[in-house]
Amino acid sequence: MDETTTTDDTGTVGRDPATGGSRALGLLRNPLHVFLVLGVLAGVYLACVVPHFGGVDETAHFYRSYQISTGQFVPEKPAGSQFSGACIPVDVVLSVDRDAFVYYGHLISLQGKHLPADAPGPTAADVKRCAGDPSTGFVSFSTFGSPVPYIPQATAILIARKAGLGADGMLIAGRFAALVVYLLLVALAIKRAPRAKWAFVATGLLPAAIMQASSSISHDAMTTALVLLVVSSALRAADPPEGTRFRNTVIEAVVLGVLLGSCKPGYAAVAVLYLLPLFGHLPDGVRRAQVVRERWPLVLGPIAAVITTAGWNAAVGDLWRTDADYFGIQTRPKVQKHQLVHAPWDFATDMVRTIWNEILGWIKSLADVGPSVTHWGWVIAFLVAAVYAVNALQRDGDEPTAVPIAQRLLAFVAGAGALVVILAGSYVYYTEPGNSVITGLHPRYLVPLTVLVPLIVGPLRFRWANAAKARVPLAALLALVVVFFCVSLTFRMY
Repeated sequence: MDETTTTDDTGTVGRDPATGGSRALGLLRNPLHVFLVLGVLAGVYLACVVPHFGGVDETAHFYRSYQISTGQFVPEKPAGSQFSGACIPVDVVLSVDRDAFVYYGHLISLQGKHLPADAPGPTAADVKRCAGDPSTGFVSFSTFGSPVPYIPQATAILIARKAGLGADGMLIAGRFAALVVYLLLVALAIKRAPRAKWAFVATGLLPAAIMQASSSISHDAMTTALVLLVVSSALRAADPPEGTRFRNTVIEAVVLGVLLGSCKPGYAAVAVLYLLPLFGHLPDGVRRAQVVRERWPLVLGPIAAVITTAGWNAAVGDLWRTDADYFGIQTRPKVQKHQLVHAPWDFATDMVRTIWNEILGWIKSLADVGPSVTHWGWVIAFLVAAVYAVNALQRDGDEPTAVPIAQRLLAFVAGAGALVVILAGSYVYYTEPGNSVITGLHPRYLVPLTVLVPLIVGPLRFRWANAAKARVPLAALLALVVVFFCVSLTFRMY
């Protein structure tokens, strides 16, 4: 058979001289296909396998989603309660508590402990009733987001509730709704991005990301998806396809800015990437002032994001309280706010010290999620992290690689700005006064920001790092790691 022939009359796969490999590897060369195949397979598997209410803070997110499904968009805060929460039917609370009780028994078994055989499970008497409606129980949650990133989960729970599927049925419906919307939004980001497509693939398939998307029904999944969509949109604004109307680009920036601002606070800083066109290469004869004069309306994107997130958090600030007390952390937000405003250098010093002390642990947790999920050692976790890193830095064929240093600096500013805001929140609400490090920042908060690292560093220029030309695409390693994660999780969580 000729070298240029890919199949014979029987359908036998041949070699493709353009890539130096068989057509069977074609799937692994396409970033969108890799994300969708691995995302669907891993996401569906985890949605079905992770124990009910065994996802990260899944119980709290389930209650928040259930509350929104009833039309109650703002959490309730009864008189005398330190925490806000929701009034949920007692039978639903009992079902959730019983599932959580079983999973709790598994968690302590990982530490070599066991529940007594006669340990009493949850009963109706344990449920704190809501004032004025004894058929409902008051459940509190220390953290909550705006209704926007909960819309898919809440809609699915509403449908499942009307169908009488019970708490477990509602949970599964919420998991799949969150997963489907997550996969669609990230896939859209990959398809529309003019460069760095593999960075979106790697971020979207991080163990911590796919775990959140498939088995926690949290606002973290939608936040990650919208951050990726905003970054992709900003890159597209900097390198628009032929025929793109600037007015439409501005409208897109504002709409996505509002959606991003409606998610968890801190990530609105990423919308500053809409200013990338102001720092791009200049065509011959064009001055920077002219570009700024023509493209300045793009600033409306980050402004919309900041106004939205600031407005929502100001409106519900009195309802929000962390669970720091549960872990014995004696916070004093007013003291920390005063310190942040009047001695910001102390915060800056603590922030640098925290990053220096915690960065390796953050990288490990992005790869292995945590000891209750995979329990990997440092060596395995960092090998997995390395696979994700090289996949994020590979190129998609002939995509442009020359990125102006000013644009890379802007990407760094966007990521650093988001990290500073997130750390500032932990400093005020989760750190004891006088502590020399900032506590309370979980590595999963950093998932959306990882997509910026390849933009700052730039793609690898080696042939083996070009998905279209490498004999064996790096995505083959990524597929193996995703499978390894799912297998490890199954053994650990059961």
